[in-house]
Amino acid sequence: MSGIEETRLRRAFLEESEELSQKLGESLMALEADRANALLVNEVFRLTHSLKSESALMGFGTLSELAHRMEDVLGCARDGSLSLGKPVMDSLFAGADLIAEMMAAIAKGGSDADFKTGDVLQGLSEARGNGHDRPPAPSHAAPAQGGQPNEALPGITATVEAAPITLGAFEKLQLAEARDRGEDLLRLTVSVDEGEPMKFPRAYLVFSNLEAVSNVVKVVPPMEGETAEDSVYGRTTILLTSGSEEEVRRAASRVDQIAEVKVERCRFEAFLSAAAVDAFIVPVPGLWTAGAFAGGGPETATTSAGQDEQARRSESPEARRTGPVEKTSIRVDTRKLDDLWSLIAELVLHKSHIARLSEDIGRGKDVHTVREELVESFDSLDKISSGMQQTMMDTRMIPISVIFSKFPRLVRDLSRKLGKPVDLLLSGEDTEIDRSIVEALSDPLTHIIRNSLDHGIEFPEERVRRGKNEKGRVSVTARRQGGTIVIELEDDGRGIDAESIRRKAVGMGVSGAESFTEAQLLDLVFLPGFSTKEVVTDVSGRGVGMDVVATRIRGDLKGDVVLRTEPNRGTRVTLLLPLTLTIVNALLVRGDVQLYALPLTDVDSTAKLVSAEIRGEEGHESALWMEEEIPVYSLGALFGSGRRRTDEYFAAVLRHGDRKAYLVVDELIEEREVVIKPVDDLLNSQKMFSGVSVLENGKLVFILDTSFIRREHF
Repeated sequence: MSGIEETRLRRAFLEESEELSQKLGESLMALEADRANALLVNEVFRLTHSLKSESALMGFGTLSELAHRMEDVLGCARDGSLSLGKPVMDSLFAGADLIAEMMAAIAKGGSDADFKTGDVLQGLSEARGNGHDRPPAPSHAAPAQGGQPNEALPGITATVEAAPITLGAFEKLQLAEARDRGEDLLRLTVSVDEGEPMKFPRAYLVFSNLEAVSNVVKVVPPMEGETAEDSVYGRTTILLTSGSEEEVRRAASRVDQIAEVKVERCRFEAFLSAAAVDAFIVPVPGLWTAGAFAGGGPETATTSAGQDEQARRSESPEARRTGPVEKTSIRVDTRKLDDLWSLIAELVLHKSHIARLSEDIGRGKDVHTVREELVESFDSLDKISSGMQQTMMDTRMIPISVIFSKFPRLVRDLSRKLGKPVDLLLSGEDTEIDRSIVEALSDPLTHIIRNSLDHGIEFPEERVRRGKNEKGRVSVTARRQGGTIVIELEDDGRGIDAESIRRKAVGMGVSGAESFTEAQLLDLVFLPGFSTKEVVTDVSGRGVGMDVVATRIRGDLKGDVVLRTEPNRGTRVTLLLPLTLTIVNALLVRGDVQLYALPLTDVDSTAKLVSAEIRGEEGHESALWMEEEIPVYSLGALFGSGRRRTDEYFAAVLRHGDRKAYLVVDELIEEREVVIKPVDDLLNSQKMFSGVSVLENGKLVFILDTSFIRREHF
């Protein structure tokens, strides 16, 4: 397989498996709350089964083995032989966490073999009640005898020959249990079309279909772990048990490029008898070398197979590493694509119309008539282009639930670790936001929730003394408000003591802290290294966290964060975010000969300033705005050329959070949409720009980052 094909397959695997891993975590949370729900047990079983199969297909044996062990535990829960108590749930959560870590490592180019799974596997084994590991996988060798069929089932071609099969102790135990349940023992031999270039995927699809409707006991050649050359899978033998032969026939027949399938009903005794155990082992041609069976007896062959398995498990992780796999795709609602296609169809029609009008002009048609039609066509094209722009933006939008879904598990683990029972309330999960923003939003929200539980929520006995429910409450809500996404995180804890912040600030030497207002004191929480917690834990108290929130939200995401608190009632953190970082409505202005764009979300209004109204020295000037004294900046002063002197100035009133300031410009031009492109650090050494755009005439427009108001004014 070429490197390009392998990368493509790995990317597809990661996209599918990461979604399965996320759903597994969500389903385990739901199962913990409702452990008697058989539907949830089946759902978690299905997810672990899918993860096992997907990872085995890609050769990630360690990950597949872990998922297989979880599947074993859930299988016991499904048949009622195992109760989902706290130790069992904890072992399943530990397995799900390790799977998520492996997926993250694989995405970065690492290997699942880097992870030590012994403790988690032991926990899963103990959860089943046996206190030891599952027996090792049986040898891939196959006997010439054993499992002779009674009859071929009707309705399926029966011309291909079955590969001989041998079973280990674990498979025999599965057969014995299936016999006790009254199931049938079936052997399928699948032949892939000779002209099919990739035989393994076809055979694997049959195997996957059969696993969904039956209990697959053994496959020759193997589908999991160390797989054989692709050509060997031209013929595959599958031993399975099932309560429905009809379902097995349908499942085996649903895959294309399968030439023939032979289905035979077998006797359980033929595989479970002593004669079958002692049968001579014969290799399947093309799969095993003759040297692996030197000596001619079953002991030699079994030992060789065991050594092969051991060698596979001890393979160096370096041999399994690849480069990081970049995510280049997202799931898009097909209705959005249908809307886009409709707009493209209209675009093609109007393109043809304009081409016809061009021909009419060449043939001497009345210019005024053509002109009227052109105006109509351009109006239509304007509407179509606006529609396409909006639809393309919609395709980048994904529900914020992809982040919110992580919080129940986070709160569960932290509440147990801290000894603080907490209810988490989520709302607005369907609110859509730009994919690039979602990817950068996870860390800030996680930091806020961790702080709420560690700093805000009291211990149960303290809450009872204060007249509160002993169980704390944390709520996370999201909504769209105009062109802004509003996310609120609120707890009903002790709140933030502004005076303790003042004392801490004075102790840290923050200038003017003695006279700060409550809003200014709360803003100190976002300073690097600032924490009012006296005891450092592995949850918080090191002064990192809220500064990450401020940097990410205000700097990277061009949004704002607002903190509100009430003693003994709780704290609310509000995040204000743009819908997208790619297109913004902006006010175009000129400073000297250069054009700049001011995001309209940061522009309160425009005004004319009379020079007599400006007070203070240059660099520290201010003027009144709505009876409030606010700073005065100018584009010239910000970029080194100074402000030109005149009696009257054009200005924009900028706002950033609770700060406002005048920005003096040479000309207010117009409002328009601009497409944001990244700006090179060489042109942005002072970090004054959030991006750059190009006008239709080729001129560059620098998009001003208004956070300089907070940096300069505070």
